[in-house]
Parts: sequence; structure tokens; C-alpha cells
Amino acid sequence: MPDAPFRASGAAPIVLLAATPTVSADELRARFAGEIVACDCYVRGAEHGERVAGGYRLGRVLNVDHHAPGPVMARAVSSANLALAYIAAHGRASRDATVVVTHTDCDSVLSAGLMAGVLEPRAAYGEAALAADHTGEANDIADLLQALDARRDLALSFGSLRALEAGEPLPEVAAAALARRRTERAAAARAVRDGVMRWRGALAFGVFAEPPDTEFFPALLPAAAVILLAAPHPDHPGRWIAKLRLGRAASPALTLHALAIEAFDANYGGRWNAGANRRAGGTALEPEAYAEQVAARMAAVLGAA
Repeated sequence: MPDAPFRASGAAPIVLLAATPTVSADELRARFAGEIVACDCYVRGAEHGERVAGGYRLGRVLNVDHHAPGPVMARAVSSANLALAYIAAHGRASRDATVVVTHTDCDSVLSAGLMAGVLEPRAAYGEAALAADHTGEANDIADLLQALDARRDLALSFGSLRALEAGEPLPEVAAAALARRRTERAAAARAVRDGVMRWRGALAFGVFAEPPDTEFFPALLPAAAVILLAAPHPDHPGRWIAKLRLGRAASPALTLHALAIEAFDANYGGRWNAGANRRAGGTALEPEAYAEQVAARMAAVLGAA
């Protein structure tokens, strides 16, 4: 049976599924009746369905998501932006539809809230999603929702967002999470100021005791086309975590997929503009050697463009 959905007055229900990067259209159809709107999670093969404003449709499954492979989504767009585009063209989902998400980060909460009718379509939500997913700029909405991601509590996320927008005190747990995130953002800025990051052409890379969140760094390193953060893997002595993020100076020809990182790091995985190898066990390659591999591949891609 589906998990208990989040419900707001007059809105479609939002169901939080198990945390996974992809879902199957057949599994969704078997689990839910009527229209299904999958937000900010890739429905496998969605790009082979009908292209619509805001994403793809596979029968009664609508995928409002920026993770589908291919050039259409390989750009600075997030699922909340796609939700705004869909609503502008077609209106939000029916109250009888089921909206599903697999994560509760900023983009998932905003795109689901918009499609379900929990949130009014506002440009500020698209800006917040871009800050969280692409630019790394400080944004109150993005920082709050990103800070609450690990709690996987839609009621807490939406309630905290309402409080933020109303200028009311945040729930204690949300206030504490937001304070931690702001501390992490300040630490990232301090690392850049202190010269922790080194350069190989347009690649900026740094070695840390613990890997910081890469999403802070594009705004801090505007001249970087690719950003690499490395740290010792806490669960695998002698191995390294490598986290990559496409920088703001990247040309349209340069994506992380184009670099084929998996050719020298079999444990790497990710989308066109962000990826890592932590979950699969990291790499034995030292950070400097890893950086040289990435820099060489960047040069090859740009030279062939």
C-alpha cells in the first residue's frame, strides 16, 4: 500500500516514495490509480514519451523532472522551473491525481508543492531551485529546504516554508538545521578564501578532511568550469571520496557525462552537472591524480568542440 500522503486543503496528495534516483512507470501505474505526477525523480525512459511543457508524459504518468538524459535537460533548469512551465501551459495537477517524490530536497519539495497545488506558482520558487541545484548562491528558501532534506518530512518542510514566508519563527528543528547549513556555507567560503582550492586550467579542486557540499562552490568559484572536492572515505581506509560539480564557466559542450569519468573511476555516478563516488566505495586514485584525469578529459572535450 502507498505510504500515508501529505495532504493540504484543496491540493492533490503528495506521496513520498523510497529514496531512489529512478522509478518505473509500470510500477507507478500498478501502485496508484488515475493520473500520476512524478516530480524531481527520473521515470526511466520518460524521454521516449510525449514531450510536454515541463517534462514528458507516458500515458497517465507525467514526469516533471530535470534528470532525463539528453540535451533537453542538460542545462540550468530544475524541476521546479519545469513545474512552473507546466502550470503556465496546462494548470496544476487535478486534485484527484497523485503527486510522488523520492526525495525531500529543495527542488523535490517545490516541484511537488507546485504541481499538487500546495504552493502558488511564484518565480521565487524557480529561483530557489536554481540556487540549490545550479548556482550555489545563498537563497533563504533553498537553504531552508536543503537543510531539511535528510529529515524526509514533507509536513515539516512545507510548514517551515510557510513560516519563513510569513516571517514567523521556524520550528526549532528547522531553525537548527538552517543554522547548520549556514555554518557549512560559511566554511566553504572560508576554504576558498584560505586557498584550499587549487587549479588545473579551468578545473578547481580541493582536498578536505570531510567532503563539503559541492553545491556551495559554483558561486564561490565563478571562473571554474568543473569543481572537484576530495576527502578520505570514512568507511574504506586508503580510498577517496570524489565529488564533482559543473561550474558556472562551463561551455555548453562541457558536461560531466561528456567527461566519461566512469572510464577511470568505475564507482562514479551522477547527472550531467553533479556526481560522486561515495556510495559505491570511492576510489584508490589519489586526489592529485584524479584531478589530472579530469583536467585532461576537459581539455579533450573542449578541443573537440
